[in-house]
Amino acid sequence: MSDKKTKHIAGIGFTKAKAGLYAISGMDLNTTSIHAPGKTMVGDWEQDPVIYGGVKMVPYGYNNNMPAEMRELLEKNNLGPGILSRKLGLQYGQGPYLYQLSLENNEINKTWIEDKEIQAWLDSWDYKQYVRDALIEFNHGNGFFAKYFSARSRRLGKAFISRIQALHSTDCRMAYPGKDKSLEDVENFYVGNFESNYPKKLEIYPRFIANDPSRYPVAIDYHSMRSWGHKYYSVASFLGAVPWVKRANDLPEIIEYLTENMIAAAYHVHVPKEYWDEKYDKLIQLYPEASEAELERKMQTLRDDLTETIAKVLSGKKNTGKFLESIDFTDDSGNRCSWKVEQIEMNIDKFIEAQSKISNIADSSTTSGFGLNPALANIIIGGKGDSGSQMIYALKIFYAADTQIAEDVVFEPINRALRINFPGKNIAMGLYRKAVNKENNVTAGDRMTNNI
Repeated sequence: MSDKKTKHIAGIGFTKAKAGLYAISGMDLNTTSIHAPGKTMVGDWEQDPVIYGGVKMVPYGYNNNMPAEMRELLEKNNLGPGILSRKLGLQYGQGPYLYQLSLENNEINKTWIEDKEIQAWLDSWDYKQYVRDALIEFNHGNGFFAKYFSARSRRLGKAFISRIQALHSTDCRMAYPGKDKSLEDVENFYVGNFESNYPKKLEIYPRFIANDPSRYPVAIDYHSMRSWGHKYYSVASFLGAVPWVKRANDLPEIIEYLTENMIAAAYHVHVPKEYWDEKYDKLIQLYPEASEAELERKMQTLRDDLTETIAKVLSGKKNTGKFLESIDFTDDSGNRCSWKVEQIEMNIDKFIEAQSKISNIADSSTTSGFGLNPALANIIIGGKGDSGSQMIYALKIFYAADTQIAEDVVFEPINRALRINFPGKNIAMGLYRKAVNKENNVTAGDRMTNNI
């Protein structure tokens, strides 16, 4: 029975043995794990239905659990949550506001307005919380589930949406509409705890019908930006960066494991032959009937025990300050015999440096995958941050090219409700963001440094 214990981190096998710690690269036993991105997050996992809680549904990932797996991945990453939070803040700006569109001089103009009747309806429910929740869901998965609540006036034949809620993607799935169908054919949605191995009763909701909004008191719809090659759920824009995100997540664990189990160099301990000869003679005296093989096994046990004792003294940060004690002696020929400990450089610093370079590439790939310029993500590359001008230009490009689609999708439920509840007003809602100018284009009294 082997006493070796191996821990695998990022394709490196760290093996504990009595003689020390060995790092063996080029192996990854996690490739068959359910958390391997190649097995859970890419491919045609929507083709066949999955049965959960006794009903057929469109699987959300190979394990029908992609949102939870993505959550676990991001929570271990030092960049992803911060970048997505910054992206949310840049998108949100000064928050949601009502507007009207007009065409002047062949340009579309957006005029921000106030409407007391509409604002009273908005204030009757937490519409700002909905906008934030929907933006978070969209930024993580390019889509979200919206729950529509109809008011009691529907009984009188008048459609009226009382409020809207952005649901957690971890709790929502689509009912399977049949083979060779797509999102347009989905008629029902399931809500429940899909992370449980023992599912309780699932709640089923009909799909919201925009042309007949008063048909159901409560309904759900899925709003998204279509992901190419996927017929139902949209997937995160950073899905291709998942292997790099995992690699970036691995480096802190590697360094922690090395720090706990070894120091930056190994040691070669020279034990005099006479020491072992004396041990062998004592074993013969203690076990006179033992065979040579049995004596050798006992000697090996003594060697292993000694090696383990010395290793505990010489390695690991918890043992800093300990020392090794030995006794010098002279053999029968008068030669001085002594123990000797020689340090052997293992180039752990080079190993860590190589892993750090890989991590830097991973960080860059991760940032690109999240769709935010490093200047806006507050990423420092090579110890150097971006200038104010670079940040302003990056922000202007972000506002001009990367916000409208997200805004259209997130506000689709609210703007649907505005058309249903207040027909003829031609009013919509979007996110208001102040224009950003360079400081030298702003009058001295209005500059940021004078307004903080």
